[in-house]
Amino acid sequence: MAEIDYQKEGAIARIVLNRPERKNALANDMRQQLADAFRTADADDEVRAVVLTGTGDTFCAGADVSRMVPLDVKGSRNKLQRTSHVLIRSLYHIEKPVIAAVRGATVGIGLSMMLACDMVIASETARFSCVFARRGLAPDSGAVFFLTRLLGAARAKELVFTTRFFSAQEALGMGVVNRVVPDGELEAAVAELAASIARQPTYALAMAKKMFQFAQSPTLDHFLEYEALIQPQIHQTQDFREGIASFQEKRDPRFVGR
Repeated sequence: MAEIDYQKEGAIARIVLNRPERKNALANDMRQQLADAFRTADADDEVRAVVLTGTGDTFCAGADVSRMVPLDVKGSRNKLQRTSHVLIRSLYHIEKPVIAAVRGATVGIGLSMMLACDMVIASETARFSCVFARRGLAPDSGAVFFLTRLLGAARAKELVFTTRFFSAQEALGMGVVNRVVPDGELEAAVAELAASIARQPTYALAMAKKMFQFAQSPTLDHFLEYEALIQPQIHQTQDFREGIASFQEKRDPRFVGR
C-alpha cells in the first residue's frame, strides 16, 4: 500500500497521506514522494486544482519521531534541505490552487504543509498545534514564515512558544482556515470548492498566486535558507534528545535549557 496516494479525477488531483496506522506521520521517504506528487500535478496541463488530505481521522501528526536518527550539524542541515524543504517548496510553488482538506490532529510539519496550501477547509474535529518545542526543536518547514504572515508576530509567537492546541473554530477566527464544516460533510465541501476552482482560468490563477508570493518579504526560499542554519544546531542539544525520548516513552519532557 502506497504511503502517498496520487489520484486524478478529471481536472482535480488528490494527493493523499495514506499511513493511518501512524496518524499519517511523515517518514523521510514520504517527503520525497509528496514532492514528486506535487511536481506531477504541476506538470499535468489537465490538472487545474489540487486537494491535499489524509486517510483516516487525522490529517498529519507531524514527523515520524520513531524514524529519527541523530546527525551532526552538517548532516542535519543537509537532511532538512533535501527532505522537508524540498517538500514545502514543491507545495508552495506549484502553479495550481491547492486546497487542504483537514480533519483531526494537524501538528508539526503537518501544520506547515497545511499553511503552505492556498485554502483550507477543516472539519469540526480538526485541532492544530505548532508542536516543535515539545520535541526540543524550533519550528521548521516554513511554519514561522506562514504563521507570522497569517497572524502577525504576537499571535504567531504565542502558538510557537506555548505549543498549545487550538480548535477548528479558533483557527477559523484567526484566519488560519477558510471554512469549518461538520466532519461528515468535509469531502463534499472540498469537492465542490475544487470543482469551482477548476472551472477558473488556470494560468491567471497561477499568476495571481505568484503576485501573492511576491507581495511577501523575505521570500519563502530566503527564509528556508536561514531555517537550515538554525535547526541543525538545535539537533545537538540535550533538550532535543530529551524531547524525542519523552515522546517515545509517552511522558512529559524534562527540559534543562541546554
